[in-house]
Parts: sequence; structure tokens; C-alpha cells
Amino acid sequence: MLYADSKVFDKICVNEQIDSVGLAKAALEAINGFNLFGNQGCSWSVIFVDLDAHNRNRQTLCSLLPRESRSHNTDAALLPTISYPAFAVDDDALYSQTLDKIVRKLRGKYGFKRFLRDGYRTANEDKERRFYKPAEMKLFDGIECEFPIFFIHMMIDGVFRGNQAQVKEYQELLAPIIFQSFEGLSDLPDVTAEQSKHGSQKRFPSNSGRDGTIFLCGQALYNIAMLLVDELISPNDIDPIHRYVPRQDQRNVSMRYSNQ
Repeated sequence: MLYADSKVFDKICVNEQIDSVGLAKAALEAINGFNLFGNQGCSWSVIFVDLDAHNRNRQTLCSLLPRESRSHNTDAALLPTISYPAFAVDDDALYSQTLDKIVRKLRGKYGFKRFLRDGYRTANEDKERRFYKPAEMKLFDGIECEFPIFFIHMMIDGVFRGNQAQVKEYQELLAPIIFQSFEGLSDLPDVTAEQSKHGSQKRFPSNSGRDGTIFLCGQALYNIAMLLVDELISPNDIDPIHRYVPRQDQRNVSMRYSNQ
């Protein structure tokens, strides 16, 4: 019998980066009860998670949401935590509250901001510095870059939850951002909304896809989203252990638990 070590999870909780806590929680839940040798295994080849530690970490996650951390009011990184692929939040009300805050605070015309006053790739960013003082963060207020990959996360979330209106809304928002590559393929820039200077409304997309490079993570997620929308694949194909099913409806997946 093997036990998953929760010490790393506890260290993450000390820093209170809730997106990381949620992903770790989901990973522990996914591996709990997994038999390393399938039907050929026995009791000593099953992995079990320390449930007391897991419950403590779950309480940490739920107590801080919908905030991302002590320093960040919210963060777009919470989207893959509360939705695909982690589905780390069991409480539907807490999920809705967190999602509403992300959309309300971070959504823009070209994508989602990563977090408020994010200086990454803005005109005011000092590339020689790694950190800014809290007072200096005001330099980036209102000029944060926007990332279209989070529109794709919202599309996939809508597919999983059967919300066709949400899927259509974000598909329409994404359409003007997608451009055709030299090979005739639909490419997604990693950043499509860099603002040239404070107060300017003119935004410039990154060169991903145009300069021979591809934003692989975003491109892969876009392809998955379009396959889901066109019903060429189903949610079960990208979530074989049914993380998105409500806890009360979850069932054991064949070949995951020993019969002995």
C-alpha cells in the first residue's frame, strides 16, 4: 500500500497560490485509489492519499477563493483550476462566484488579463528588473496585456457544462483574433493586446504564427476547443477519469481499482 506525500502540497499552501493549490488537490484526487498494476495488482500496489492532509488543503483552497492570493485580487490562472483540466472546486456556488469575479475584473476585448496591474510585455515594463515595489505597480494600471488563450478556456468550460451560449459568445470574441498562417492554418497569437503607452487605445498582437513560431500551448488548446465545438470529440475524450462530473455523480473508472 502506497501513500501520496502531501508535504509538497502543504508547502504550496503556505505561499497561498491558490491556482497551484487547486491543481495539486486535483492531482491528488485523481491518483487516489489508483492501482499501479491495474487488474493484475493487489492491495499493496494501490496509491492512497492522506485524507486528513487533503481535507486540510481543500479547506485552504475554499477559504481563500475567489481571491487568488493575498496579493492578487483574482487571476486568470484560476480558470484552469476551477474548470478544465483540474475541476478542483466541488462547490458550484464557489465556482460561480470565482468565475464571475474573473470575468468581471479581467475580461477585455482581446482576451483576459492575467491579473490586475500586470506589467508583462507592456511599454512601461523594465526588462532588466524582476520585481517591482507595490507603489510602482500603478504604472501598469489599465495597460495590462490581454491573453486570448483564456477565451479558449471559457469555450471549453461551456462545452463541459452544456452552456452553448457561453461557447458561442467566446467563439465570436475569438474569431477576429485568429489569423491565417502562410500554410493556411488558423493560428493563435500568445498576446494579442499589447498597449503601446499609457492612455493609448491602440493594441498590437504578438508575432506568434507570423514569424514562423507557434504558440504551442494556445494552438493545442484552440484545436481541442474546435474539435469539441464541432463534436468531433467529446468531453470524455479529454477527461477520461471524469473530473468534470459532480462529486455525487462520479463513478469508479474501469481498470483503476484493484478487485482484491
